[in-house]
Amino acid sequence: MHFQKTRGFCSFATTFFLIISFSMGTSAADMASPKPTVKIPPILSPKIVKPRGSSAEGFVFNPTVTKRIDIWEDLQCSNCAKFDVVNQALLNKVIASKLASVNFHTLAFLGAESEDLANAVACASDENKFLALRDKFFKLQQATKNSGFWSSGQIIKTAATVGLTSRVFQICVTSHKYLVWLKSIEALTTKKNISATPTVLINNIPLNRTTDYSDPVRLEKVIHTPSLIVPTPTSADVSQSSGGFNVSKVFGIEPTFNKPTGVAPTSPLAGDVILGSGEQVQQSDTVTVQYVLMVWDSGNIVESSWKTGPATFPLNRVIKGWAQGIPGMRVGGRRILVLPPNWAYGPNATGPIPANSTLIFVVDLLATRHKE
Repeated sequence: MHFQKTRGFCSFATTFFLIISFSMGTSAADMASPKPTVKIPPILSPKIVKPRGSSAEGFVFNPTVTKRIDIWEDLQCSNCAKFDVVNQALLNKVIASKLASVNFHTLAFLGAESEDLANAVACASDENKFLALRDKFFKLQQATKNSGFWSSGQIIKTAATVGLTSRVFQICVTSHKYLVWLKSIEALTTKKNISATPTVLINNIPLNRTTDYSDPVRLEKVIHTPSLIVPTPTSADVSQSSGGFNVSKVFGIEPTFNKPTGVAPTSPLAGDVILGSGEQVQQSDTVTVQYVLMVWDSGNIVESSWKTGPATFPLNRVIKGWAQGIPGMRVGGRRILVLPPNWAYGPNATGPIPANSTLIFVVDLLATRHKE
């Protein structure tokens, strides 16, 4: 889901031709020529951005509606395509019903063909075909990026299947008419702290990546009520930098780690000690794990499945910190979770776990089973 910038700004050079005539007796004043005036052409932006009044806004639907959805995406991004397939019908309904202003920020971080595809949907927006061509590009997305598949000819051929056949559109594609404008959107990513695609925000609140991206029912709820969004656990190398403790890195052998130091964090942390290479956990999966549980304040290990055998359970029946901190793991991986009380057992004492405890779990993922 992370992206990498692969192309910079296009540069434009203007060449001036200066013709100087020499003649006997010509004075210096006669030879002086006025400095040429350089006119910088305006940045061309698609018609659809005009209602919002910003050339760097993106493709905006229902610009006057107060509730706002921002979608930052790259048309070659595989996770962006997955998001579109799952949520396309919902987003179309939100736009048609004017429930929210929907803002598509089309990026081109994955290379030259991302730029060409982004320019093409900008051209399509001038003929009210942005959504149709965007969805078509996602459906035809190539497994190998920048393979040469998305030539101008292929883009024009694909666009024709959604009714884009005008000569104006074809010239817009081949001339890369909106490429400079698209760079102005790209420039906003640092300012707005956009570090992955897709990134979706509702009223500037980031959606939870493990609960809200792949469930249209849940997404519709948080669109209506953004306050229901639960923050995604912060990803960090907690094994090395948080609390001053280290975790051993041998999968399949009970992990060792020392008591943390300092004040317990107030926000959840999740970090991979070992990156697995097997099947990836989804939110609705049933997982089989080995785990060790330590209480932050005391440093006491109060549970260890290594003593009793692996544990198997569905993620929809566990504490919030597990339900949202385990998805994304891969079989063969080891992950550490640091969970404040409101992400664990809260004010209730549970067995050997005192009330209001911050908990540290070190989890080895042995297997995951997707819901049928």
